[in-house]
Amino acid sequence: MTPRTSLAWLPLLVTACTHAKPPTTIATNTRPPLVAAIDPHLVEMTADPTTSLVLASATSDLGIRVRITAKDLPAAQRPPLDLALVLDTSGSMEGDAIEALRTSARALAKELRDGDRLSVVVFNSKAQVLVPNAVVGPRNRASIDHAIAEIKATGTTDLTAGLSLGLAELRAGLMPAGINRIVLLSDGIPNTSAQLPQIVAGIRQAGVSVTSLGFGIDYDTTLMTQIARDTGGAFHYLEHADEVAKVFDAELIKMTTSVARNLQLALEPGPGVTIVAMPGLTAGGDGKFYAAIGDLPAGEARDLMIPIQVAARREGSTAELVQATLHFDDVIGKSGIREREAFVAVKTSKDAAALKAAIKIDLEVARIRATAAAAILQALTLARAGQVPQARQGLVAATAIVKAAAGKFAGAGLDELVKQLEAVEKEIAQIVAAQQPLQVDKRPVPRQPATAPAPAIEQDLRRTEAAAAKTMRGE
Repeated sequence: MTPRTSLAWLPLLVTACTHAKPPTTIATNTRPPLVAAIDPHLVEMTADPTTSLVLASATSDLGIRVRITAKDLPAAQRPPLDLALVLDTSGSMEGDAIEALRTSARALAKELRDGDRLSVVVFNSKAQVLVPNAVVGPRNRASIDHAIAEIKATGTTDLTAGLSLGLAELRAGLMPAGINRIVLLSDGIPNTSAQLPQIVAGIRQAGVSVTSLGFGIDYDTTLMTQIARDTGGAFHYLEHADEVAKVFDAELIKMTTSVARNLQLALEPGPGVTIVAMPGLTAGGDGKFYAAIGDLPAGEARDLMIPIQVAARREGSTAELVQATLHFDDVIGKSGIREREAFVAVKTSKDAAALKAAIKIDLEVARIRATAAAAILQALTLARAGQVPQARQGLVAATAIVKAAAGKFAGAGLDELVKQLEAVEKEIAQIVAAQQPLQVDKRPVPRQPATAPAPAIEQDLRRTEAAAAKTMRGE
């Protein structure tokens, strides 16, 4: 979902995620409150292993399905929204793209309710605050619409400055009890990414999610997907200009029906258990792994598949696998930061028949699909960084795993997944690796995106990548 912008500053698997902590309270009145905020229990979490037994005499590979659900509340009062639109208006957006952007952004602004907050930042050769953060209401709706209608396409792509300004505007109206979101759209490669680590860290620390939209085939897909992933947001690949409005509408619905925000999942492995690295999981210095999940709309669920390895142990013993802890801000009940916990353990056995019967087929198939999705994302990142042989090697290994599973679970649709992995391996072999940045008059010139020679191949890769990213988000 091109030379690629260097992402050493945002590794897939090793950047430690910050997670929300309860704010310090300061007593301002000696009398206790008459009514205490009560957790409405709109968010629940469960954790289930892909099998109830593991082999006692050898290392076992299995998965933990962490399911996070939000109750459906059709009559609930939706939370207030603080939205920052950060929009690419560089010269490459000229034509249908900039027209669709103007039309869609104007329509989105009109859908906001009185009392919501909106800011609009555009970026090309430089970034500009088009609409300063303000409460939306009858007095300023016309001026907001007029400002967006005047957007024009020109210049290069200073995405870094645009995102920085967007965060600053969002912070100006940050809503402790509301939903705070950045929507980032770009169709190109940033002029520079040197300051992006600091900006993304600030976004994450503020408990803000970024929904990123990559338009066309020239944007830096690795960069855009990781900004979304590392802040708990969603990534969307847009092939055509008319898709902008659809995605804006869908994202607005999700934002305005959220029952919990800034969800952060912590995973602590048990003795002899290894959590396998995968996109979306970041290793902390405390031995735990963390995942930023973002906001959760009413009626939705996230199914995260966590791959683990369990070391051999004596028969009949209990293998303590994972302690999962979820923290989130209660939006509807306004009861502050809440916590959910789930613990997973299984027994060990040498009985082959019992081990086979203990497999939960639906969860095991989901684990295999997550394994394939992770391999696709990792392979595309490597290939676009010029490491095509390593990328293909990872895909070959994943294909072997899926083929073996397809033989065990006939009818599960895994044969089609094998074909997809094989197709991706062939397609990434045609990716042209990124060239090093040039210097013109001592000024860096942005690298051209690494891409396959045929646009149709690049489009297919980006569709596959977007689908894999969605699988890893548990949607």
